[in-house]
Amino acid sequence: MVIVLEANVMPYALKLIVDAITQFEGDKGEIFSIISSPLTLYFGCWILLVIIFRGQHLLYVYIIPKLDANMRMSILDYVKQHSHSYFADNFAGSIANKIGDLPRAFINLFHLLRWQIITTLSVAIATLIISYNINPKFTGILSVWFIVHMGLAYYFARKIGTYSKLHADSISTLTGKIVDVLTNITNMRLFARGSYEKDYIGKHQESARKKFFKTEISIWKLTVAFEIPALVMFGSIIYLLITGWQQNIISAGDLVLMVFMSTGLLHQTWHLGMELAHIFKEVGICKQALSIIASPHDITDKPDSKPLVVKRGEIIFDNVHFNYTPEKDIFKGKTLTIDAGSKIGLVGFSGSGKSTFVNLILRFYDVESGKICIDKQNIADVTQNSLRENISMIPQDTTLFHRTLMENIRYGRLDATDEEVIEASKKAHCHDFIQEMPEQYNALVGERGVKLSGGQRQRIAVARAILKNAPILILDEATSALDSLTEKYIQASLQSLMQGRTTVVIAHRLSTLSEMDKILVFKDGEIIEHGTHDELLTKKEHYNKLWNMQVGGFLPDKKDYS
Repeated sequence: MVIVLEANVMPYALKLIVDAITQFEGDKGEIFSIISSPLTLYFGCWILLVIIFRGQHLLYVYIIPKLDANMRMSILDYVKQHSHSYFADNFAGSIANKIGDLPRAFINLFHLLRWQIITTLSVAIATLIISYNINPKFTGILSVWFIVHMGLAYYFARKIGTYSKLHADSISTLTGKIVDVLTNITNMRLFARGSYEKDYIGKHQESARKKFFKTEISIWKLTVAFEIPALVMFGSIIYLLITGWQQNIISAGDLVLMVFMSTGLLHQTWHLGMELAHIFKEVGICKQALSIIASPHDITDKPDSKPLVVKRGEIIFDNVHFNYTPEKDIFKGKTLTIDAGSKIGLVGFSGSGKSTFVNLILRFYDVESGKICIDKQNIADVTQNSLRENISMIPQDTTLFHRTLMENIRYGRLDATDEEVIEASKKAHCHDFIQEMPEQYNALVGERGVKLSGGQRQRIAVARAILKNAPILILDEATSALDSLTEKYIQASLQSLMQGRTTVVIAHRLSTLSEMDKILVFKDGEIIEHGTHDELLTKKEHYNKLWNMQVGGFLPDKKDYS
């Protein structure tokens, strides 16, 4: 409506003013009384335009940021529920880029729909109706030109949309590659691979540049294709107006009105033709961004899922079958009971199934068949959040948020007080090094905790687990990054933490398993031995060989084993 006022109603008011002035033959002092009505219409439209524009801007300020935020948070919430394997297969930077693209592209589409498509159609309809009342020939010329113009726009816009989508894909990939390089900046420096990474990123940058070039060349061809029909249309309109005025068929006001309306429709339709390419481009970006929503969740809570209630901590594997790919079975009919409150050690070469065993308990992956139960509750029937709230995990490779130390430790239990965080830090022997930092617990740790040493990050992870105080504890080489003295203190804290909890410990240093209630020996997805440390040594089988082959206290590589 706004543009119709500007492109049609105001020129019509101007036509009435021009006709009234050119046809007036009385006292010129009375002219204002003659043109008062069209003047009122003209300036009334102007004032209304100002009010509408300012009102829309105010509405935009209140609505669009909320819409943008809601869309971003909704898609982020959906993405967070993707499986462990989804994030292993996709660049974090690329996912983040898509999350940022969607609300921006959607809002751009909203603006294009409102300001280009709806507006242009409204202006075109109003112009054709008014021009028909002046002379049907004008309507015919404008109609033919409009159809040709929009046909050309649609033809080129489809190509531009395809090229734009390819360009958007290449930019997302490029962003992911750049983030990957920045994440591994230490590796790049250690191997002096600055030039290699520059060339590596340069290849993807060149691919993105070529796709951008194709897109922009198509837009250039579109603008050239618009020129001839527009020139023919406007020339025909001007010729008919002048000849009509010569024959007294067209008034001066009609001439002014048709020039204004034709020019307005030309500009509006020209912009729509150009923006049609951008519409396809934004649609392509939306499709690309929506791909992360279109991907279904691999692991979901059942509609009737209930929270897991852990009173004892017994874990049962009941005829569990699992594989990452159909060609490679990891577990085949695994049946096993981990008694409540017991301490279980897992040992075996890399790839033997230890981490998979733990990942299945955490339900990072779903089993093919069989079931895993905690206190007789199938973990597939409980909510994922409640399952993981009842398990504390200290990984071998600890990563932290780029937040304060206080926030990172409190992540274990969000309602913990500062005093409780500090107490957990003391038990994990990280309070002292935190106190030495200028900002202490308010110190930022850098992306993934890069400002801290590996041992310091590991101690933060231990403090986080102590604070969480979950009934089930999983340790994956929890002290591997610590010096011997700190490890001695941490082991004492962990021994205290293990009391009364079902504990699963993955270890490559077999000496750390000597106090376990039972040790499970993994080989190619099978548990080939189980028993206490002393019992397994007495058997003189696989575990005994591993014990004797330890180098510096650690297991050798599988290729060194015979």
